[in-house]
Amino acid sequence: MILEQRYGASQVALRAADVLVQRASTGQAASPDTFRREIFRTGWQIIKERQSIGSLVNLLNTLLWALESADTPNELRDTTHQVIDTYRRQLTQRVFDSANHSLSVLAPCRRIMIHGYSTTVQYALQHALRSGQKIDITCVDDGNSITHAALCERIAAIGLDVASLPLASVHAQLAAHDAVVVGADTLDAQGLVNSHGTAQIAHAAQHALVPFYAFCTSEKFLPNAFYTAPVQPLHSDERVSTAITTDVELDRTPIEHISALITERGPLPVPAVIAWLATTPLHPWLVGRGHSA
Repeated sequence: MILEQRYGASQVALRAADVLVQRASTGQAASPDTFRREIFRTGWQIIKERQSIGSLVNLLNTLLWALESADTPNELRDTTHQVIDTYRRQLTQRVFDSANHSLSVLAPCRRIMIHGYSTTVQYALQHALRSGQKIDITCVDDGNSITHAALCERIAAIGLDVASLPLASVHAQLAAHDAVVVGADTLDAQGLVNSHGTAQIAHAAQHALVPFYAFCTSEKFLPNAFYTAPVQPLHSDERVSTAITTDVELDRTPIEHISALITERGPLPVPAVIAWLATTPLHPWLVGRGHSA
């Protein structure tokens, strides 16, 4: 499928999890600290290869903290497998939980504008349809005709009526819609990183007084501490093959343009998310974007 080839945030995170498991199962490190640093280097390279990285940072952060209490080779490998298995389960569950919470904001909506592929948005629309809600979808075309056509087909397959709208026409048509709904690649204190065109649509929605909702599960929240120092490049001997690439073009939407974030805990106002980002503890190797590792 075209959509899967473009790899959204969740797909990249799951592929990164596979790479980390493979790295943990390869050979035997000389010491527990060497094992931890090899895991970090592998995860850090995946992070550096991506334009948006919330899910990847949180996966690696959780794993590094867990490995602090493991010492033997078996404990280190088992801990890696356990953390990543839990992460995969949580990722799937959070998507469903967010979809369930979506009715609180989507129930009044008859016409919804969407942009970019999002598994969470897809499940939310399915959930609304199964609940008996009548919805018409306008799918914004950002210029990638093949991917846009695949997305429209995916939404139509749910059983919804779908109309296509060029990005250039969004401003003129927004007032006829009850809400804009998008997914998320990463959310930080500066804003929402998502498919190219999202920022333009959010600005138009604010001007038209149309609610702009972003579906963003918490593993995509990038803690503020990640930005405390400049990024440091990996040395050539630290590079590993991850085989995770993406051709998705992204942009950043200012956080003040978001009406609410729909998470696995329900809709959250922007101030609540900002507080969350400020208090999430990061492993020392990730504070400062790897500066101290």
